[in-house]
Amino acid sequence: MTALSSALSVPFRVGSALRGARVFHPRGATFEGMAELESSWWPQQIPRPTPVIARVSRGIGTPDGMPDVLGLAVRFASKTGPWDVLLASAYLPGRVTLVPARSWSSARYSTLMAYRTDSDPTPRWITAVPRGQHPSSTTSVQALEVPLEFSLLVGSARGPLEAAGRLTLSRRLPEDDSEQPSFDPTVHCPGFVDPWPGWLVETRRDAYRASRAGRGASLARPQHTVS
Repeated sequence: MTALSSALSVPFRVGSALRGARVFHPRGATFEGMAELESSWWPQQIPRPTPVIARVSRGIGTPDGMPDVLGLAVRFASKTGPWDVLLASAYLPGRVTLVPARSWSSARYSTLMAYRTDSDPTPRWITAVPRGQHPSSTTSVQALEVPLEFSLLVGSARGPLEAAGRLTLSRRLPEDDSEQPSFDPTVHCPGFVDPWPGWLVETRRDAYRASRAGRGASLARPQHTVS
């Protein structure tokens, strides 16, 4: 653990313990669905289509209707284990400039980390844009209705975003916040993808670990795989 990672992990552990929940995105709803991956960029180890588990959340917990950093965590199935991809509302076409969204329908989501694959060494960010019916305000996650649909896109730091498929969340899982899965993009990251930049991976790994420790959570949920 680097000095930076160690220093950042302490407030995550303390904050999670005091809050009794995740430091960020403490309130969310989980769903099951499918991802239609229509770009050659996606690793071949991900089936087409692929089942997903997803968590939609509000990052800060502002009052209903007020702007908030919205979150979309997606667990893709693969033959070697789950791949957790975490996105948050961001300024697009930028990649990592997180911004509060004024509504679920207007939110634009981006991963904080980029990914490289064996077939494409260029770091590319995964982004998502709502399609279909989404609430026109930042109402509570409990008010979200299925199906929730998103267009998936990928793009490099300077290149345009390219269409990459569609995500459809079709069934809400009846889980309280304390029972919802812990998504971790640094632990649930199969070997066929390479998160970038490396220093951010280590920092995030320690922060997520500290947050789980602070609230007494674990990564004990069964692995999300396909045969």
